[in-house]
Parts: sequence; structure tokens; C-alpha cells
Amino acid sequence: MDGSGFDKLRVLVLSLGHMVNDGYANVIPALLPLLRDAYALNYAMSGFIMTVFTITSSVIQPVFGYIADRHGRRWLIAFSVLWIAFFMSMIGVVGFLGLDANGAYMVLLVLVGLAGFGSSSYHPQASSMVPRISGNRKGVGLSIFSAGGNLGYAVMPLLVVPMVQLWGLKGVLVLFLPGAVMAMFLQRYAPEAPQARVQPTIGVLWADIRAVIKPLSIITAIVCARAWLFFGLITFLPLYLAAQGEPPETAGLHLFIILLFGAIGTLLGGWASDRYGRKFIIALSLLLTGPLLFLSLSAHGVLAWALMALAGLALLASFSPAVLFAQGLIPRNQGMASGIILGFAIGVGG
Repeated sequence: MDGSGFDKLRVLVLSLGHMVNDGYANVIPALLPLLRDAYALNYAMSGFIMTVFTITSSVIQPVFGYIADRHGRRWLIAFSVLWIAFFMSMIGVVGFLGLDANGAYMVLLVLVGLAGFGSSSYHPQASSMVPRISGNRKGVGLSIFSAGGNLGYAVMPLLVVPMVQLWGLKGVLVLFLPGAVMAMFLQRYAPEAPQARVQPTIGVLWADIRAVIKPLSIITAIVCARAWLFFGLITFLPLYLAAQGEPPETAGLHLFIILLFGAIGTLLGGWASDRYGRKFIIALSLLLTGPLLFLSLSAHGVLAWALMALAGLALLASFSPAVLFAQGLIPRNQGMASGIILGFAIGVGG
């Protein structure tokens, strides 16, 4: 721990846990083409798999936020990573069960739905721990934590695709190992969550939320809009570029640039929010993103790439400040605040 109260080791461990946890969240998209071929899935069935995971991993996070505020413990986040690793890796077992296509599909939905609970329970607890161990550099701590999740989300497909190419769908079983190892690290090194003398009741929580309902609604709407733009961009940008006659490689490079500079923006936004204030960084992010995106799609060559990079940076610069802003509004229920922003708002926007 340095002089500012920033506990580097524990922030790093929680960030690595976030990287592993969010990595599992991006397993399904990488597997969908293989699952579709193996179990005769149509587009609607494939899409519903992602819908189930989104509901259990994101939209219900406020419920786990409330649980974290009342009963949060270090073992909970360790178990969360172990949980999502186990159920996501069990996708590799479905082919050995001897089920027909419909039966296999139902098992897939159950496994994916259960896996999502591991993501829902990790985020509120861990994201409320990080500011507490970051001293007077809360923005930096939470930005490192957020960047860890972004990195895991981006890297997982690079691991999954070669694995299933080598061993087929049964190779997904190997994915249990990183989660198991990370769970042991979290149980050993993550900070213990303090227990309040008086547990926050539903009535107290609702009173706290009603007292700040206007600013909380505004920041939730802002995060929903940002998620809507982010997921819309990474979904439809390849289609737009294809309509412009660009090859698929160009679309892939655009997406890589957005994700890479988005992660950089997350780090810069957290650092800047400690120096210049959370509201200012959130407002600046909103003001810059739209014009930069418009100009990047209107430009050509190197200028287009540069503007796209700046747009990705600006878009996610508000990530950490938004979470800290919500936590500051309901300080007695920081897990719930994290669940609203990291789960419900992003899930609904997505």
C-alpha cells in the first residue's frame, strides 16, 4: 500500500478476477457458430441463448448488489468466479449426454443461465471493494478494475477458438482451469468485506434511493445510452463498412481499435476523475463522443482511424466516474449502486 492508501496488490487481484470473470462472459459469442452447427440452432435460438445470459449476468445485478451490501464476504467473489467457470465449461459435456437437438438446447440454456449468476454476483461485491482499498485514488483503482474486465472480454475469443478447433466442443472443459486458479487467488488475497453493525433493510435502501432518485435516474439513463451506443457500434459497424465496400478485415481492425482505445479511455477517465471531478469527465465524454464518431465515419484513411480511436477513448472515459458517482449517491448501499450501473443499466442498454 502506498502513501495515498492505494493497495496495489489487492486492486490488481480484484482486477485480474474481473478479467477472468468477464472473459467467461464472451465465451458464448465465440462458440455460437459451433453450437449452431452441432445442435441445429437457428438464429432465433442462438439469440435467445445470449438473451438468457444477459438477464442472469446483467439485468438482475442489483439483486446481488443488495445481497453484497448485507452479506458480502471475500469468499463470495471467489465462489462467483468458480461458479461461472464451472457452468460455462460444462458446455463441453453436453455432447456426451446423448440428447437430441431439443434436449441439448434446453441443457445449454440452463448452463448458460446458471453461469450468468456468477457474473451478477461478482461485479457488485468486487466493484464496491475496489474504492475502499484505493485510498484517495478511487478513480484510478476502479479504472484499473474496469480495464481488467475489458481485457478479459477481448482476449477470451482468442483462447476459445483455437481450443475448439483443436479438440472440438469438448475442449471447452479446459476453461474451468483459469477460473479455479483465480478463485484461489481471490480467496487468499482479496480484501475482506466489512460488515455493517446494522444491516441495510429494504426500507432503508428504498429511502436512500428515493432521496437521490433524480440524479440516480440521470446517471442510470446516461449509462444506458452509452451501452446502447457501444453495443450498437460493435454490432452494426461491420455491416456499415461492408455496405461501403470495405473488406471484413477492415471492420475487424475498426473494432479492435474501438476496444483497445476504449480500455485506454477507461484508465484515463478514472485518473482524470480524481483530478477534475466525476461530473466533468462524464459530461466531457458525452460531449466528445458523438462528434468524433460522426467525423470518423465521414473521414477516410489515417484520419478515420485516428478519429475512431479518439471516439472509443471518449466513449468509455465515463465508465469509472459513473460507477463512483452512483456509489456516492447511496454510500450505505454501494453494492446496489454498482449493480444498478454495471448490471442493470449496461444490460438494458445492451
